[in-house]
Amino acid sequence: MGELGQHTVDFSTLVSRAADESFLSLKELVDKSKSTDQSDSEKKISLLKYLLETQQRMLRLNVLAKWCQQVSFLFS
Repeated sequence: MGELGQHTVDFSTLVSRAADESFLSLKELVDKSKSTDQSDSEKKISLLKYLLETQQRMLRLNVLAKWCQQVSFLFS
């Protein structure tokens, strides 16, 4: 493994991974809600947790995108 900061990943790869993880999490949530005897309240709480997690993931991507733009502007 290289030194910290030496490994790069395309931003499109990060976006794809985030979308894939969000989709898989949603799929798991739907499967779980179908297969268990969760109350409506528990289902709503699980959905809210999923939404907050996904919102945070997308917010992090947005911050990273803005940072990348600033860095590329500074070094161009």
